[in-house]
Amino acid sequence: MKGELALLKRIRLLRKGFVKVHICGGNYERFLNLCANHGILLWDIQPAQRGYEAKLYRKDFFSLKPLAKKCRTRVRVRRKYGLPFFLYRHRKRKVFALGLCFCGFFIFFLSCFIWNITIHGNLSISRQTLMEYLASRQITYGTRKSALDCRQLAADLRNDFPGIIWVSVRLTGTYLQIDLQENTDRPEAETENAPEASDLVADADGTIVSMITREGLPVAGKGDKVKKGDVLVKGEMEITDDADNVVNYRYCRSDADIYIRTTIPYEDTFSLAHEIITYTGRKRYAVYLKLFGRYFGVDPGLRCFADGDIMGTERQLRLPGNIYLPASAGILSAREYKRTVVAYTKEEAIALAKQKLQKFLLENEQKGVQIFENNVKIEVSTTSCRAKGTLTVIKKTGRSVRIKKSDFPQEGTNE
Repeated sequence: MKGELALLKRIRLLRKGFVKVHICGGNYERFLNLCANHGILLWDIQPAQRGYEAKLYRKDFFSLKPLAKKCRTRVRVRRKYGLPFFLYRHRKRKVFALGLCFCGFFIFFLSCFIWNITIHGNLSISRQTLMEYLASRQITYGTRKSALDCRQLAADLRNDFPGIIWVSVRLTGTYLQIDLQENTDRPEAETENAPEASDLVADADGTIVSMITREGLPVAGKGDKVKKGDVLVKGEMEITDDADNVVNYRYCRSDADIYIRTTIPYEDTFSLAHEIITYTGRKRYAVYLKLFGRYFGVDPGLRCFADGDIMGTERQLRLPGNIYLPASAGILSAREYKRTVVAYTKEEAIALAKQKLQKFLLENEQKGVQIFENNVKIEVSTTSCRAKGTLTVIKKTGRSVRIKKSDFPQEGTNE
């Protein structure tokens, strides 16, 4: 905030114009007091060369002559600042003045459109999905700011994306900022999409080690061996009369936490011969300008290296006040490298195979899978390294399968 105020003050000074003067001779202390009494503003007053240096507005400079004469003080202009003096020095350069006017009008015209869109807080909803949604509502780069209703856009985002619980849409200058918050406490997608009447079936062979049923009729228990496709919890429950005859059925969406101990195969093979890259130290640079999506100034010589990579940094141009422009400047750098084929030693191959196995185990643990036993063996031949075996794990099971309802009237109906 302080920086913006200082910038606005600087712009106001340059617009009005001011001069830097040297005050010497006579009674300059009395001269400064007379300036204060007559409302003439002086600032940045500093001692210099048997007198003082100060700054004052252009319009106040012409009021100093009678005061200086009364105090027998000399006032000399050291330097002139501001737009009025600039225009006076270039009053004969009409083409230059027209160019400045056109540039100012062009910048004002560009400030009427949106040139930068940022989205913060999205986790499960990708930026591409949200940008496609905005594009479907004709909100994209180059959209007129007057066509955007921030409140309506925030309300539409909440309605069209149920997972979003809070949205803030702000338009500052040419910068559109969307901040949102998603509901991270939603149930798993499989439970949400499960049919109204369903069974839970095993999705792998194994032995049940834990089972907690919340809804439905369990048909298996702890310690039971199950096969893939076996029903674990039924969503169809019989309703019988006093003679144990089935008179109706009650249906529900089965829900339970079931963990089984099962085995999963693991196999990974890679060649001992591999390619390494060594940079030679040779580099080339290029500067480019991107305007309305088109590139200018890209040096084709960046591809002079037979083997090399090109990296770059790009930054969008902007004016004070979040006035982003449809222009970006960037720097590209090309680095040359050489390819060399080498072979892993036996120790390096075994270490790499263990590293890949560890990564596989870590990925499964992040999914909630517990590693119970590791039966993977690593073998190294003259040309390749192979890791093969099985892993005994404890993981969650239970896949929802729709139930075909019987002809009996359902409980709670009038049929």
